Amino acid sequence: MSFTSSYAHKPPNYKGIGLTIGFHALLFAGAMALPAITAEIPFEGVITAYPIEVDKEPPPPVTAIEDPIVATNPPPTTVTTVPSIVNPPVFNDPPAITSVGIETGIDISNIGDRITTPIAPIETIPEPVIADAKLNTRYSRQFQPPYPSGRLRMGDEGMITVRVLVGTDGRAKQIELVDSPHQDFWTATQRHALKKWRFEPATKDGVRFESWITLKVRFEINS
Repeated sequence: MSFTSSYAHKPPNYKGIGLTIGFHALLFAGAMALPAITAEIPFEGVITAYPIEVDKEPPPPVTAIEDPIVATNPPPTTVTTVPSIVNPPVFNDPPAITSVGIETGIDISNIGDRITTPIAPIETIPEPVIADAKLNTRYSRQFQPPYPSGRLRMGDEGMITVRVLVGTDGRAKQIELVDSPHQDFWTATQRHALKKWRFEPATKDGVRFESWITLKVRFEINS
């Protein structure tokens, strides 16, 4: 008796084969990912500890920490470009200074020779010549006033001081008392001066004018 399989002439199922291989690959990968299982064996014995000197490690080097503000915002710097001097200038003596107009550039050194208008001289006013009033020597004998009779009998002597206003005619226009030891001396002097005294009036550049003069009159008894 013969047996013929129904699958003998069917093509292989590639999809099923791929699924089978993928399933086994996943199982293998899961087995590899599982942690290893170790059996803990209890230790029976004595552990002895010994001190061991450990070399100390040197401290790490200190590094400079940059300021974040400075690092992120550095200060602006100005770069000045200095041109190279190929031929440096030679400084000689300064040129002679001449009178040249700055704005126009015209030489004005000889402008003084072109001025033809004469300059008037400055007039100076001389100081006035003033002569003070004084006694007229031609009338010197009339100067002494008469001695008061009452003072003469008493034997009183003294000297008085007066101010006299001399007019342009040389006469005493006014007389004032400055100092007198007795009233009689002043009265006698006042009357006599207004009548008899003569003066040379004061002048200013030869012109007469009124002025005051101070005089002293002495009263003394001649033995």
